[in-house]
Amino acid sequence: MEYSLNQLQAFVATVEEGSFKAAAIKLNKSSQVIARFISMMEDSCNVLLFERRVRQLHLTKEGNKLYPHAKRMMLESEKLDAQLASFDQQLPNSLTVAIDNYLSSEAVTHCYLDVLKEFPNIDLVVKSGDTTQVIDWMKSGEAEVALVFSPLTQFEGLQEMVAFNFSTAEVASSTVVASGAVLSQEEQRDMMQIVPKFIYDFGHEKRYVFSDRTIIGTGFDELLAMLQAGAGWARVPNFKVQRLLEDGVLNEFYSEGSTPVSWHAMLYYPNEEQLSLAADVFIERVMRLKDIIE
Repeated sequence: MEYSLNQLQAFVATVEEGSFKAAAIKLNKSSQVIARFISMMEDSCNVLLFERRVRQLHLTKEGNKLYPHAKRMMLESEKLDAQLASFDQQLPNSLTVAIDNYLSSEAVTHCYLDVLKEFPNIDLVVKSGDTTQVIDWMKSGEAEVALVFSPLTQFEGLQEMVAFNFSTAEVASSTVVASGAVLSQEEQRDMMQIVPKFIYDFGHEKRYVFSDRTIIGTGFDELLAMLQAGAGWARVPNFKVQRLLEDGVLNEFYSEGSTPVSWHAMLYYPNEEQLSLAADVFIERVMRLKDIIE
């Protein structure tokens, strides 16, 4: 037994309008199409819905019983169409996320790829840059939401929330320091320190810069290349270099009398009212990283 919504619609309209012609006018179809829909439904369901007489239609007993059920189905179908239409009106067409390259990782990548699973037709733009550049993208409206190595600074017009905390490690090439070495403050000051540019941009050099000589870098990939080349040491997110530490390419060392340092990642966005559903999905996925990144 098969029937379609078009057949039910034709049946309901014919009952309410009293003829194929009137139903056709209501549904903006030809009377022949309406008659064919009803005949197909009768054949499929093996039931006579109307008695055809000259210029008259009479609803049969079976048709009379079927009508209220068909009417309810049509009303539910209209509700469903309205609901789907409302969803469609709210569906985002695009999402631009900005990722601080000091935080990029496989786990973060999955956060924005999950947006595509929820909204397969969305135009996703992923921008990657250093901390200062990502914040500038947010200020200029070039990104809807950003994940940033916290600059420990608030910005007018931007909302913020802590995404996750992470431990940092002081590392250098395995050709420079031994794994687990404890250096005196004098020994560490004599080594070249590779410092992210945003540390200077936001005035954190007094708490972050220890060495007498520094190299300023803007991208994490280049910082990593300098570390592996033995150019100096850097304080970096532990999760970003874990594999290199395990492989012995880099070694973690400790400063005499120092304590472990943790940092946090921040999410920035204009305001909650302007957030799209896609941005909401991204933020929700990033907040889950609290249980993954340490």
